[in-house]
Amino acid sequence: LFPNVSVEKHMIYVSFVLAVPTALLRTPRLLSYLSAVGTCATICVVSAVAGSAIYSGDISEEVAETRGVDLGPSGTHMLWETSGLPIAFGLIAYTFSGHAIIPSIYSSMARPQDYEKMIKFTFAAVTLCCLVVALSGYYMFGNQVDDQITLSLERNSGDTNIIMKVLTWLMILTAFSKFTLTAFPLALGFEEIVAPIVPNDSVMEFISSIIKLTLIAASLAVAIFVPSFSVLCSLVGLICTMYVSVVFPAAAHLKMFGNHLPLWEKLIDWIFIISGTGMAIVGTMYSI
Repeated sequence: LFPNVSVEKHMIYVSFVLAVPTALLRTPRLLSYLSAVGTCATICVVSAVAGSAIYSGDISEEVAETRGVDLGPSGTHMLWETSGLPIAFGLIAYTFSGHAIIPSIYSSMARPQDYEKMIKFTFAAVTLCCLVVALSGYYMFGNQVDDQITLSLERNSGDTNIIMKVLTWLMILTAFSKFTLTAFPLALGFEEIVAPIVPNDSVMEFISSIIKLTLIAASLAVAIFVPSFSVLCSLVGLICTMYVSVVFPAAAHLKMFGNHLPLWEKLIDWIFIISGTGMAIVGTMYSI
């Protein structure tokens, strides 16, 4: 639309404009329709990446030759690289960081008795998608794979490839739907803070929209001014998610049921607490 504006900024601004209407969605039941769109987009992205791996095969040597990279004795597929573990821990934790929305989903379910089945299926599906994308990217590009697999695919297919343009926008749609869902409980927390001083429901609805718009604007600022997306996600995963998703549940389990737990369950909880804390500290030090 505007030739003087880069494609990256076009995407950022369009995403911001598209996210604004979600400020009007006040319940997880309405947001579930947006989640369905994001789920379909995710399935399309994973299928496209896996299809590219099957169609293109191992092109890591060609990519390394194009970039002028010296392969060395390890070749194009290094099986172990210790320096990448801290960021990997953070990225893995960030991938499974949807715990904040779980209470809202549970309270809005038509059949709450199916909650445990839903959780197990969801985490299994997310794990499967991550494995498919990770293995496909590593198989195709080896050590030369970028932080986001779509960047590697785009770099090696050309900017004029219409399929890559569609895939890029599907990635944006996926992130857009996830942001809206995960921002909902945060906005709800701010609403509960200001609720005692709000005179009526009409004013509360207006304040709720302002809070959500502020969160969207803050996210836009991060997208523009934070240079490395992978490092940011890793820091969020290590500092926040590792404690919320790994350390805190195990510690709470010990605190509430410690006197009635068998020794092996206590041992597992302590392993989660110690390993989670260690990963968070070491990974944060390396990421910074």
